[in-house]
Amino acid sequence: MNRRKFLRTTGVLSLPALISSGVAADPVGFFRPFINADDDRILVLIRLAGGNDGLNTVIGLDQYAQLRGVRPNLAIPENELLGLNNRTAFHPAMTDMQTMFRNRKLGIVQAVGYPNQNRSHFRSTDIWTSGSAATENLTKGWLGRYLERDHATYPTDYPNEEFPYPLAMTMGNVVSATCQGTEANLSVVVDNPTNYLYIAPGGDTTLPANYYGSEVSYVRDLIGQSNEYGAIVQDAARAGNTTAIYPDTDLANQLRNIATLISGGLGTKIYVATLGGFDTHSDQVAGSTTAGRHAALLDELSGAMAAFQADLTELGHSQRVLGMTFSEFGRRIRSNESNGTDHGDAAPLFLFGDCLSTRVLGENPTIDPAVDQNAGVPFQYDFRDVYGSVLVDWFRVPEAEVSALFTGGFTYLPLVNGCRDQEPPGEFDLLLREEPTAINVEWNDPEPSPGGFIISRSTDGRRFTPVRRVGPASRLSDGHYSFRDTEVRAGTTYYYRLETAGPAATRRSSSVQLGRLSTAGPGDWTVGLPRPNPVNERSYVKVYAPADDLASYELFNAEGRVVRSGPVTLVGRRDNRIGLPVAGLPGGAYTWRLSTSSGRRFARKLVKK
Repeated sequence: MNRRKFLRTTGVLSLPALISSGVAADPVGFFRPFINADDDRILVLIRLAGGNDGLNTVIGLDQYAQLRGVRPNLAIPENELLGLNNRTAFHPAMTDMQTMFRNRKLGIVQAVGYPNQNRSHFRSTDIWTSGSAATENLTKGWLGRYLERDHATYPTDYPNEEFPYPLAMTMGNVVSATCQGTEANLSVVVDNPTNYLYIAPGGDTTLPANYYGSEVSYVRDLIGQSNEYGAIVQDAARAGNTTAIYPDTDLANQLRNIATLISGGLGTKIYVATLGGFDTHSDQVAGSTTAGRHAALLDELSGAMAAFQADLTELGHSQRVLGMTFSEFGRRIRSNESNGTDHGDAAPLFLFGDCLSTRVLGENPTIDPAVDQNAGVPFQYDFRDVYGSVLVDWFRVPEAEVSALFTGGFTYLPLVNGCRDQEPPGEFDLLLREEPTAINVEWNDPEPSPGGFIISRSTDGRRFTPVRRVGPASRLSDGHYSFRDTEVRAGTTYYYRLETAGPAATRRSSSVQLGRLSTAGPGDWTVGLPRPNPVNERSYVKVYAPADDLASYELFNAEGRVVRSGPVTLVGRRDNRIGLPVAGLPGGAYTWRLSTSSGRRFARKLVKK
């Protein structure tokens, strides 16, 4: 990397040191389709840094006994959980988010992650912010890649009359990697938006036509942009206001500043806030299982999120704003002996706002009482599917363009809609039980609908076709209904929606749920790298299998001779941790090869010292 590129990439990190209590700007790009008088929607990301313990956040009531068995030192008493529906509950610190859920301002996507989960904070954060697969390295953020498609000449001549304000903004002192571009981060860092500190531009003397002159010119341009953007942000902050009462916390302060800038008329379309501290290896609970570090974090998240949503409603901007959380990974299923949890895999993701389609997407993670100490929650939904669906439905980006942003494309998820007054609220919680040849659709209704129910199905999440009408006579004594759909095929994702029959004014509906035949899983085969490498007796490879499979492995030495071999039983639609049989082997280079029953082969190099 040359010095000029280094300055472009890292200069944004040093400016906050010069403007420690004000506004700092990095080279900013603009997403032209966002700047549209007919579409002024805003996305607010909240990063839960450190890896949130999803099993202590969203609790599956149908898995409670098993969860208590594998987490005896962390499990919350069942009578203190905050119920959401008959299958799911919140941690007792999340009272404000429970209210948001009941008011249809909060949605949950269960078990979000990716194949071959990397449990390193740094690498997994890179994956989540870049939108990459675990086996590829991308240097640009998932938003940064799109921004550069329309603004290849940035930062030359920015800001300008057409784009006078920044598109993206990170609250704090360090830019968010979600907006990283090729040579510059396409976001503005804001610490205190009301206290802008002007930076002297350093003169206007003629510069020599050499390398030194080019570098000084770039720094002058950067300072000029900082001053221009800083003044614009400060004017918006002073013109804006807030009306809600916020908790006295760091996250609440970040969200209050965002609400102020929105109400002040700033045209920025993406904001990133951060709540840190979720790396709870020890002392996750203290005194009781309802108190401690994690409880305090969830209380801060819940209170700040609810105040922000209330503020947007009172200010008249709530239908413009969609919020979303993300965290680099979840925690392991079993607790450790330090009253904490270690790095795991998937975890729930939250969406909030007026315009949600989904209340709870997905099923509660299944807890095996005999689960291995190192096991994490298998992912149900790839995080790139969430990103892609938000871009398509919230920012109306063409689906083909979104697919090009992510290796392998994405699967559409029905997460947001045209806003609450355009779609009937969901009142039924569908449960999809997947079989090899059918998908069972199940639900409960304590007050039977006289006209019965209509089940609709889709293969794209948008165009639904009624497939069955279920009459009230099908209701069991406990209020349970079910429909077994056999008109489905392997390899296809199906979307199901339920609504009551009858006049539109009295119609009740469910959120959309996704189902696949149990022999067909999301994604393709993914085989990770040996960890650690050089290898030892505890080294392993993670293998994501889209379906159950009886595979086999071979281990070759440097001469190509097979020194180990054997069967490998793989569980479909989850990461499988496969140990490497290197005990007793001499030092040297080896190749481990996996062969699936369908004839696919994957090879990985390893070294034993």
